[in-house]
Amino acid sequence: MLLKIGQQITVRALHADGRWYRKWETTVERLDGDGLVTLSPPGGLTCDAGKGASRLENYLRNYYWFDRFYNLLEEYDPGGTPTQIYINVGSPPTLTDAGFDWTDHELDVSKYIGRPARLLDEDEFAEAAQKYNYSPAFQRQCYAAAREALALAEVWPPPGLSGI
Repeated sequence: MLLKIGQQITVRALHADGRWYRKWETTVERLDGDGLVTLSPPGGLTCDAGKGASRLENYLRNYYWFDRFYNLLEEYDPGGTPTQIYINVGSPPTLTDAGFDWTDHELDVSKYIGRPARLLDEDEFAEAAQKYNYSPAFQRQCYAAAREALALAEVWPPPGLSGI
């Protein structure tokens, strides 16, 4: 699939075994050689493999880089005020017929606006490392990405939303 700005696509978050656990519809906002940015408005559809479909309450802008071992989400309330930066340690995106997939390695960083960034889900990462046989080198790579993500979350300037 060739992605274009303004195109509506489906993004799937996968476990390390290739099974999707969450997917959502979003729009390609920006695209260049380094990666792509998507924007999902309140009311957008998301589907959780275990819980079913739901609608987004906030705006979500996601940054996916082709050469980084994480992706970044900006969350904005319905009025456009930034509320949180969330970074998933995971694979770069892989194009599919409907959009793209990325593999989540279960280690995350969260930064609520005005608070320090925190490393999350180390217990889930430890379970995934055992379940999916992450090598020690791969685990070190994930923690290195998480440290980079912690630093990025502290300095990331949410650009805001225009035209809402």
